[in-house]
Amino acid sequence: MRQNKNSLPVAPLLVAQDLSAIGSLSLQVALPILSAFDLPLAALPTNLFSTQTEGFNPPAAAKIAPWLLATFHHWQQQKLTFSGLLLGYLGTNDLVAIIQQLVARQSLPTIIFDPVMADQNALYPDLPADYPYHLAKLLPYATVITPNLTEAQLLTGITVGTTPTQNEQYQLLKALEQKLSAHGHAVITSVVQQQQIGCIWLTHGRLQFSGYPRLPGHFYGSGDVLTALLTGFLQHGEGLPTAIKYAVNGTFLALQQTAHSQRERRYGIILSDLLFATGQYLRGGQFLTK
Repeated sequence: MRQNKNSLPVAPLLVAQDLSAIGSLSLQVALPILSAFDLPLAALPTNLFSTQTEGFNPPAAAKIAPWLLATFHHWQQQKLTFSGLLLGYLGTNDLVAIIQQLVARQSLPTIIFDPVMADQNALYPDLPADYPYHLAKLLPYATVITPNLTEAQLLTGITVGTTPTQNEQYQLLKALEQKLSAHGHAVITSVVQQQQIGCIWLTHGRLQFSGYPRLPGHFYGSGDVLTALLTGFLQHGEGLPTAIKYAVNGTFLALQQTAHSQRERRYGIILSDLLFATGQYLRGGQFLTK
C-alpha cells in the first residue's frame, strides 16, 4: 500500500552513484525518477566522468575522494540524517572503504545496493581483480541488493551457465541473502526466461520471476532505471514483490521509448513516458499493470 504525502520520509534519501556529463544513466536517471516519486533527495556523486564509461573512449575523471570525506565531515557537524540510501557504482577499493565508513556511522533504515561491477561474465574495464571481494564488504549493511547475473556469481563464488536452472537461481539467491542484513532481500536482474528478461527473487523461500519481452540491442543504464524505480516504490510503502513488478514494467516502458527514438543508445535512456506514468501513480492510479 502506497504512503500518502504526509507519511513520506521527511529526511532526504541519499543517492550515491557516478555522474556522467554525457549519458542518461546512473545519477542522471536516478534523480529525476526519484524526484517524480515526490521524495526529498540528497545527491552524492561517487565519480565524476566526462562521458559514461561505455560507448565512448575512456572518459576524463575527477578525483572525488577528498570531497567525499569533507562532505561526510560536514554532514556530521550539521547532524544531518537520511531516510535511506540508494548506492550504485563506486569503481575503486578506496571508494568502497569510504562508503563503508559512511554506512557504518549512519543509522539508515533502508539501503538499496546495486553492486555495479560486471556483465557478460567479465568485470568492467579498469576495475581491480579483487574489487568483488572489497565490494562484498558492503553486503551486510544492505536491505535489498540488485546485482545482475554476472555480479551475483562474483559476490557468491557460485558459477552458473548463461541460462541457469531454477535450482541454480535458487542457490544464488540463498547465498546472497545469507550475506545481507537481517531480513535482507536479493533481486537478481538480467535473467532470461522463455524470451523474456527480468528479475528473480525469493518470496517465503519460493523462486519468483518478473520479466518483459527482450528488445534488440544493448541499453546503457537499464539497470540504473530499474533500481531507482524499485527504490521509489519501496519508499512509497509497496511490498517487495509489487515493487519489483512495477519496476520491471516501468523499465520496459522506458526501454520501448528509447528503442523507438532516433537517439544513439550510448546517450542512455529516455525517461519522459516513465515519468508521466509515475505521476499518474502518485495521483492514485495503477502503475502499468499487465
